[in-house]
Amino acid sequence: MSIFSKLLEIEGKYKIKLHEGENFKQAVYNGKMTDSEDCIIDKIELILKHYPDSQDISLSTYESDETSNDSFCYAVVLP
Repeated sequence: MSIFSKLLEIEGKYKIKLHEGENFKQAVYNGKMTDSEDCIIDKIELILKHYPDSQDISLSTYESDETSNDSFCYAVVLP
């Protein structure tokens, strides 16, 4: 099951809307996402635990730049 299928399940389960930003989509499609699918789902569920009234959640990324020693791309979940 792809991460996008899992995101649809989360939307149905919690009756929310997830908004995947372009950087998030590109990181997933290009295999640059450092976080695992389970980690991304855990981050979403953590946000829902702390912000139970959130109906719209944004998914974005935090990426390394030229000043970083190692390359990374983490998912960022915003209520």
